[in-house]
Amino acid sequence: MEVIRAEYKGKICTLHVGGMKRQTVSCGGHTSPPFLSTPYQRPLLALEVYDVILPDQNQYLKKIWSAEDFISRIKKAESYSPDVLCLRFISASPDVNIAAEGQPAELLIQAKAVTDLPLIITGCGDNTKDEEMLPLLSDEMKDENVLLGVATEENYRMLAVSCSVNDHSLIAETPLDLSLAKQLNILIQNMGLPVERIVMHHATAALGYGLEYCYSILEKSRLAALEGDHMLSSVMLNFVGQESWKTREAQKSEQLGINWETVTALAYIEGGADIIVLDHPECLIRLRALLDQWT
Repeated sequence: MEVIRAEYKGKICTLHVGGMKRQTVSCGGHTSPPFLSTPYQRPLLALEVYDVILPDQNQYLKKIWSAEDFISRIKKAESYSPDVLCLRFISASPDVNIAAEGQPAELLIQAKAVTDLPLIITGCGDNTKDEEMLPLLSDEMKDENVLLGVATEENYRMLAVSCSVNDHSLIAETPLDLSLAKQLNILIQNMGLPVERIVMHHATAALGYGLEYCYSILEKSRLAALEGDHMLSSVMLNFVGQESWKTREAQKSEQLGINWETVTALAYIEGGADIIVLDHPECLIRLRALLDQWT
């Protein structure tokens, strides 16, 4: 039976992460919605490692990660063979009163020596602190083509310049609004970073906690790009793990939490996400098995 496929005039940008002494992975490059192009470039699956474990972090994630120091956690995460490692320097937040084992730049030097996986490097979520810290981490990883984040309308200038100078890509985060996402992409491009090196993060929600609306924004963003809107053609990323393990359901049962994170991730993959950041290794294993069957 002949499969009839719609043809689009637009194309999603192709993003490369890694290089130099680091493994290189790619995502994006689609000319149709998810799973409808041949061949289909499957999304990248990243596993997230925090520099400190917070007291209020989900008990089941603590059980997996908290017994190790930061470098040991990185080695453990690497053992599950994610496509990318996401290193989150949460201890820089003024709301966190836990000291890391060293300054972020010191920890990053140690981290890059123990893994050759492509890296996503993110800050603490405080715009002021991230604007101070992330350019230093960007300098430390010069020419290693990491994905740096997160840039917002408040702090994008310094981060865009730093990524441009050091040959990195940048995560751009906006609320769930296509106009705001497009505007931030334009502002970042005006700072010298091309749209091909911008990764859009439409603020993620977990299953049952706003997923439907977030999914609709991802889908509209992807369709707009395929119809020819180049400023919305950036690769898209979702921090699925962070949101899924905060839910009431994930607090009750580890198995329910794994299911919650897995289903949330699948929804965003269907919506057009190109990079999925996970917190539980079992979710990574499940998703990889599913995607290997489908792609």
